[in-house]
Amino acid sequence: MRMKKIAYLFFVLLAFLAVTDVKAQDAKKILDKSAAAFTKAGNVKIGFSANVNGNNAGGTICISGNKFQLNTGDLIIWFDGKSMWNYVVVNDEVNVSHPSAKEVARMNPYSFLTLYKKGYDCSMGKSSSTEYEVILKGQKGSAYNRITVRMSKKTYQPTYIKTEAKSTMEIKVNSFASKQSFPASTFTFDKKKYPKVEVIDLR
Repeated sequence: MRMKKIAYLFFVLLAFLAVTDVKAQDAKKILDKSAAAFTKAGNVKIGFSANVNGNNAGGTICISGNKFQLNTGDLIIWFDGKSMWNYVVVNDEVNVSHPSAKEVARMNPYSFLTLYKKGYDCSMGKSSSTEYEVILKGQKGSAYNRITVRMSKKTYQPTYIKTEAKSTMEIKVNSFASKQSFPASTFTFDKKKYPKVEVIDLR
């Protein structure tokens, strides 16, 4: 009788692991499709509203490959693939650095499109009739502890992103424009436009 009970529990465990593995594979397939859709969109400009640790903000992010410009009005970040300029408007100063991959990931909310491939465990969340929800749990040393992404079942474009690390940021996508044309200057700080700003070079 005891052996039958052990055998039953063993098969239940195998079934649970099989279902869990299927859900992880489904989550990765959805993220693969989202990444492919994002790549196909080319250069993009995204309008968003955000909540960072209870503080509301709104703005835009322009993305071209691994380059981006994030602008909330109070904060502007330029990243040209190597150097990052972090401009806090109220302080009238810009910090320039060569950030690590982890630091870049924390500044760009769309970094999950590459992060999920390594260092994260993927699973399905509470999907609805119109959206998929995918959960990424960071392994040791990952940029984020947890990332929650909701994306359209029709386009696979993200509609909501929540990142959790030392701080929590929630982003709701309000607009998405693909096939944009950005000059190289979009992703670098132009001192001529901000002549009174102090530049602190940390490179």
